[in-house]
Amino acid sequence: MRQTRFSFSGGPLFPRWRRVWFAVLMAMGVSRIAAHVASTGFIAIQAGESEWQADVSLAIRDLDDLVGLDANGDGLVVWGEVKEREGDLFQYVRARVRFTADGQPWGGGPGQLMAERRPEESYVVFRFSAPPVPAKRLRVEYSAFAERDPWHRSLVKLTGGRGEQTAVLGTVSPKHEFDLQGGGAQAQASSFGGFVLEGMHHIWTGYDHLAFLFALLLPAVLRRSETGWVPVASFRSAAGQILKIVTAFTAAHSMTLALAAFEVVRLPSRWVESAIAASILVAVAGNFRPESGGPANSRDGFFARLFRAWGDHPAAVAFLFGWIHGFGFAGVLGEFGLKRGGMAVPLLGFNAGVEAGQIACVLLFLPAAFALRSAAFYRRWLLPAGSGVIGLLACAWMVDRIGDFGWMPF
Repeated sequence: MRQTRFSFSGGPLFPRWRRVWFAVLMAMGVSRIAAHVASTGFIAIQAGESEWQADVSLAIRDLDDLVGLDANGDGLVVWGEVKEREGDLFQYVRARVRFTADGQPWGGGPGQLMAERRPEESYVVFRFSAPPVPAKRLRVEYSAFAERDPWHRSLVKLTGGRGEQTAVLGTVSPKHEFDLQGGGAQAQASSFGGFVLEGMHHIWTGYDHLAFLFALLLPAVLRRSETGWVPVASFRSAAGQILKIVTAFTAAHSMTLALAAFEVVRLPSRWVESAIAASILVAVAGNFRPESGGPANSRDGFFARLFRAWGDHPAAVAFLFGWIHGFGFAGVLGEFGLKRGGMAVPLLGFNAGVEAGQIACVLLFLPAAFALRSAAFYRRWLLPAGSGVIGLLACAWMVDRIGDFGWMPF
């Protein structure tokens, strides 16, 4: 993917030295898949009494990859370059985003092009408006960037009729029908399914959340002894340990996800993201003490006792820092701008998707780890090396997020 900067007035939003950091990570062996930055679009539909309006927002970097907006190749996309390709852009959007009201096409008239800056991206907004039509259902079909990026999805919100409705559209679920007369059980079920997929998408592309989880899971097929790591005796023992970790993590992040989604508690995103990176370092720290060490010694220092506790109680670590990760999950739902009354179904569906994604990761990890647990390679190399790589990434994430440098590509 080309590195694209965008300016509303000529100044770059993406610093040139991010490319250098990206090149360093690639040289370290970070794959293109692992460095994938989630591609997200937005559709906001207002079904008013005098006018219907739909705003389709697509990221500058995605459109630049598609049609080459950076005409002079200087790595900076300015608004004039976007306007030069206005006709091509509208042609693409009309072909990939379709609205039909009771089977009849809607929104085919002239559109308006605007710019929008969201926290992580610069966007082009394609606005379509037309007189309202006496329809019962509005169907949205979405296939933008489908052939280029299977992870791309659009977050859709319909406001009007009798309330607020939401959906997530992408490669797996490219269309959705909104009930303009109130949204019945079928519409709620469809919306729930979309948010389940969104939760799975988020956990599978949330590399910091996965890094924290795997830092705790790596030693779950081993136990500490006075001489170092030894394999657990049975699959049941390993599965029980992993169940405790995942259950503790789930319980904690589910509570804070709900608190943050309903705006009972709100924290600055930079604090949350920095704390998530720090939580990974804590999880990794316990993996570098293979000996049981016997009972705690009163002469042990504070950090020695803390270090012992981290390694001996991974479920407690998962629960403690799961609270912080829940605030990170809530940031995704915040992108919808939902009101409290419309939050229940998205919250339940998204949380169910996160849990399903975690379970899928565990089901892939546990059999392989259990089969390798007796090998010296796993205990002496894979566990420390894997923990070390996760720890280095966590350090980079933490510095990047505390300083808000924007170095990390994922």
